[in-house]
Amino acid sequence: MSGIEAVRRIVETETQAKRIIEEAKSRAREILESASEEAQRLRQTVISSAEQKKAQILKEAREKAEADAKSSDEETNSLLENYQKLSDNKKEVAVKKAIELILGG
Repeated sequence: MSGIEAVRRIVETETQAKRIIEEAKSRAREILESASEEAQRLRQTVISSAEQKKAQILKEAREKAEADAKSSDEETNSLLENYQKLSDNKKEVAVKKAIELILGG
């Protein structure tokens, strides 16, 4: 192989090496961009899922609070009715005693 042939081969090899390096850099950029896009999609999916879960939890908490409030109102009304009945009974007994005292006395 002549000196010129050797130089030509070296230049070809360097050119080929530069092309391979540039292709590798380009491919690495593509992979990084793709990974970044995928990470962003995953992030959005997770955020969306978390927001939906948060909304569901808040809805369930509100429904439970409303049910608890209704139950508490019903219990309070029941207690009030019972107290009213007791009061009416005691009032009735007191009136009867008063009438007995007045009529019997």
